[in-house]
Amino acid sequence: MTAATRDRVLLLLALAVGVAGWWGTAALVDRREAWDAPEYFQLALPATGALLALFGYFGSRAAWRWPLLVFGAQLATMTARNGEVGSLFPLGALLFLFFALLGLLPTYLGVALRRARQKRQAARFAAEARRAAFEAPAGPQR
Repeated sequence: MTAATRDRVLLLLALAVGVAGWWGTAALVDRREAWDAPEYFQLALPATGALLALFGYFGSRAAWRWPLLVFGAQLATMTARNGEVGSLFPLGALLFLFFALLGLLPTYLGVALRRARQKRQAARFAAEARRAAFEAPAGPQR
């Protein structure tokens, strides 16, 4: 799978996580808005953070987009579920932006873990190449 294809899949997953996080929590607790229930903050947001770390780990570039996609999808889902843009919509949009900014922390943690793994793999490959070159029989000498 190419990096571009993987990012397309992650984009769809990020949107699905946003929709499921909002719609699922609201339906689970039978509330109009998911953040009216403590389950949103106790279950949905931590699960979203864990998934954002995975998106950062598996995404190839522009990790900042994953939390924006997830919480943007939650904002769109909230608007669609309510059937209207209420008077507190701008405040809700700012709160989702705040959540997206907080979501950058686990996302970039995932990026850091991926880079550390890649660095370890590169060091291991280089060490094996040096060892193979050292152990190789010497060519004809003049």
